[in-house]
Amino acid sequence: MIEHSLKSNTRIIQTENIQVVYNLIFKNALYSIECYKEDTDRSNPNNYCLVEDVTDDEGEAESFLQLMARGKVFPVHINDLVIDFFKN
Repeated sequence: MIEHSLKSNTRIIQTENIQVVYNLIFKNALYSIECYKEDTDRSNPNNYCLVEDVTDDEGEAESFLQLMARGKVFPVHINDLVIDFFKN
């Protein structure tokens, strides 16, 4: 069940706009983070990432999601940032 969803628009070159979606998913008492580039092949890890069972703290999960959206982080980097944010 998606708890929260955020989008960011990023221009990587003058003619290409990319929308990145960040979802906070709550399942089995834990929060997971899903991130993907809209209108792309989600089987490509550069375009899609799901990191499951990140935390049980809703506030912490929401803060992380907002940081990712504000920073316009691409899916390929989400897993590393989850490790840095939640494991320290």
